[in-house]
Amino acid sequence: MRSADINSQATNASASASASDGHSAGRVRDRARDGDSASDQNPDQSGEITGGSATGQPRWATAALLVAGVWSASQLILGLVWLIAPNALAGGVLGNPFDPAVDTGGAETSLLTGAGASTSALLLTALGALGVLLTVVMAFARAPKDGRRSWWRIAVIVVAGMLSACLALLLPDYRLIATIGYTPVAAVEQLISATPRVTLIELYNPTTIAMILMTLAGVAFAGAAVAFGRRMRAACAQCGRNEDRTGWTTPASAARWGKWAVTVAIVIPVGYAITRWAWALGIPLGVSQDLLTEIDSYVWMGAALGTMAIGGAILTLGLVQHWGEVFPRWIPGLRGRRVPISLAVVPALLVSVVVASAGTMFARMALTGQLENSFPGSAADLFAWLPELFWPLWGAALAAGAIAYWLRRRSVCPHCGRGENADSNVPSSARDTAAAEIGPWQPADRDWR
Repeated sequence: MRSADINSQATNASASASASDGHSAGRVRDRARDGDSASDQNPDQSGEITGGSATGQPRWATAALLVAGVWSASQLILGLVWLIAPNALAGGVLGNPFDPAVDTGGAETSLLTGAGASTSALLLTALGALGVLLTVVMAFARAPKDGRRSWWRIAVIVVAGMLSACLALLLPDYRLIATIGYTPVAAVEQLISATPRVTLIELYNPTTIAMILMTLAGVAFAGAAVAFGRRMRAACAQCGRNEDRTGWTTPASAARWGKWAVTVAIVIPVGYAITRWAWALGIPLGVSQDLLTEIDSYVWMGAALGTMAIGGAILTLGLVQHWGEVFPRWIPGLRGRRVPISLAVVPALLVSVVVASAGTMFARMALTGQLENSFPGSAADLFAWLPELFWPLWGAALAAGAIAYWLRRRSVCPHCGRGENADSNVPSSARDTAAAEIGPWQPADRDWR
């Protein structure tokens, strides 16, 4: 009897303890839930962004703001020196690279050189001053507490975007992409020829270097504007998501429009390459025989650019193919591993900017009737200038394809918890309807042949 009572008491005590533990665990969960809710509404002492966002700015946003600020401050200081004491730095490394005396022959293709030394110095100084102002505002502006959009914050983003387009697309000219394309050819010629047609020093002259730095600054301002916009709308600083869901950013939707963007970004460079290789083989495709005679051996430099265009088109195809997400088995040390998203997206975005800037110059010169005066051939030599007019579309399509690739492959954000889970065995682009849009895929953990 006493044993039964003892067992009964032990059972009751155990049940009470279990109930107490359950209530305690429930209170812990409630407190955790309340704490998470509170942390979503108010930033903590460590500077956590509201709305379940990531803690602090990502490294690329900090780097973008730093690059934009350094270029702006440097350009402002140099521009003031060029204006106040034009001869102080003339002829030196820090002189005005867009002075017609320095950039000889560039007045027809460059807006800055064509404007003259004083005007180009004034314009660059103004751009530097505007860049400094924007950098300071984007670095220290606070997000609105009530979550409402304010006109001045929107204006900052718009002006930063316009400055980015000006620096990266409008002011550089075709010499930027020509330098990148001719660098391998010039390097080989300097090694095997005593009289190369072009040297690396000629390619990387002060004007070209200035355009490279200007383009990087334009890209940096674009990145800084994106990061600033995320902060102002209380989105995750790492992935850009917030509570508002947009249909075009879903993996399935990105697979649909990304496929068309990649198609355009492949067709245009392949068409350009066909014309240049035809010329190299002596076929006057879309041009007169006189033009081929005039440019002589330079047709092979055009063929080299065409070859790089085909290589770029093949890499662009990877944005919608399995081997663009998982390294093929013939790559030693990497076979079967997933391709880092940034390895595909960052180069594609940079190339899209360079291509679009060159195409913008050709479009501008075609509209003003300057192509015949600046490049070999005449208006009748259609393929001498028509393919380049599609380069802005090429750049836009390549950028869109890279963004679609990023949208397809990104998974749940580890910082804010938003997003969709990506299957660990199947590339994100093969999920749901996206698989039907792009085509069949093989699991990432199998050997791909």
